[in-house]
Amino acid sequence: MLAPGPGHCIQDENAIAERLQLLDLDRADTAVSCQDLQDSVIAPNVDSIVSGFCDVLIQEEAFNAVVAKHSTRERLQDTMRRYMLSLGVGFAEPAYHEERRRIGKVHQAIGVSQSLYQCAFRHLQDLLIEHIPASIREDAAAYDRLLRFVLKITALDMSLAVESYCDARVSGLKESLESERDETERLRKLSITDWLTELHNHSYSRRCLGAALDRAQREGTDMCVIMADLDHFKQINDAHGHLIGDEVLRIAAARMVSGARSKDRVARYGGEEFLFILQNTDLEEGVEVAERVRARLNSDAVHCGETTLDVTLSLGLAQARDTDSVDDLIERADSALYEAKAAGRNCVRTEQRQDPQF
Repeated sequence: MLAPGPGHCIQDENAIAERLQLLDLDRADTAVSCQDLQDSVIAPNVDSIVSGFCDVLIQEEAFNAVVAKHSTRERLQDTMRRYMLSLGVGFAEPAYHEERRRIGKVHQAIGVSQSLYQCAFRHLQDLLIEHIPASIREDAAAYDRLLRFVLKITALDMSLAVESYCDARVSGLKESLESERDETERLRKLSITDWLTELHNHSYSRRCLGAALDRAQREGTDMCVIMADLDHFKQINDAHGHLIGDEVLRIAAARMVSGARSKDRVARYGGEEFLFILQNTDLEEGVEVAERVRARLNSDAVHCGETTLDVTLSLGLAQARDTDSVDDLIERADSALYEAKAAGRNCVRTEQRQDPQF
């Protein structure tokens, strides 16, 4: 047993009254019994009771292992002594209930099993009963009253401790579930995120595009995609190395996101190529978004340590048609991107529209 200390959380008084009623612990009638227990049984025999209790517990291999890890026999006896001198004192008060719950929680935390804790209380009952003095044993009514109180008060303490064991177990399960959910979410994000730019990756962007295209075709709304490509990126890698190239990609991705609208999805489609999904957007509005992204990227030089680079972007734009597949739409945006490259780069080009749009 561990020593009592000040409680931090006050138990509900109605719950306390209900528990005492279930145990038939009447405040007035048991006050005398509690005084008898402390004055006639515990106080004169506390060292003997504690020693006998520890002798029983140390014989249990599981408990002995816990004591060896967290305490010593001397400390165990000292804490048990303080526990005994508080047994039943103020049992109707919220602080008493909270302290008994705390004791159970601490035992659970250091690895004392609930079954071992309950068995220990059985030994404690025997020791208390054995030390009831002859003067009380000879008075049948007094002995019966005190015996009943010993059984009730130890039952109260055990019920509070067991309750805290259960609370701790439930809390542990909740934490475990939260941890598993967090890990699942972390892995999910890793599976859909490009490690370098932290944008959506290729496979997830195609799934998003498929869902967006299906919705636009089903609802008859406008939708555009932009394929964007950093100009002369291979030259950056060749001249400055891939570490600088990676930093350029990170900075460029962040600028592109800041140039797009909050509702737009931006993904790294592959290498230095990026995909924008613009829902509820016609071709004219899509051009505005593309131009804003292009201007945002080359609004300032890209600084990578001591290296300063002027980085530009070419963009191709296509609007979804009611017969499009994902591949059809990306192919047309790619064609527009090729036209932007052929036109000298650092510009926006749209598809050559021949078929009717939405």
